[in-house]
Amino acid sequence: MQSLARHSGLPAKPIPRTAWRAASLARDYLQENVFRTVRSEELEAITGLDRYALSRHFRAAFSTSPHRFLLMRRLQRARRMIEASEPLAQIAIAAGFNDQSHFSRHFKRAFGVTPGRWSELIHRSSAAAA
Repeated sequence: MQSLARHSGLPAKPIPRTAWRAASLARDYLQENVFRTVRSEELEAITGLDRYALSRHFRAAFSTSPHRFLLMRRLQRARRMIEASEPLAQIAIAAGFNDQSHFSRHFKRAFGVTPGRWSELIHRSSAAAA
């Protein structure tokens, strides 16, 4: 909502302090547990909000859902591992994905290329720079 307000020229609706605190608690917990499955019940217990209220507040605070936030942290870690030339199957597991196809599907959806293609592009540009 705030990102839409930013482009509409209308002032953003302020996020209540308690909502901001709950969203921040959820974000911090997700960052600490990025490589494992985090259930909504865990976030509900930590924030004191039900999943729907938390999702609304999280989206208002960070312009994304808790699930997408967690997924993007995993994919960012995977990109760093690809840059370090680690095998894709190992990267998928280390980054918290169930298998390589699950990882590849999410990677392509987020970045527009497969992990294998990303690796080729990164390593080709590194070799050209050397």
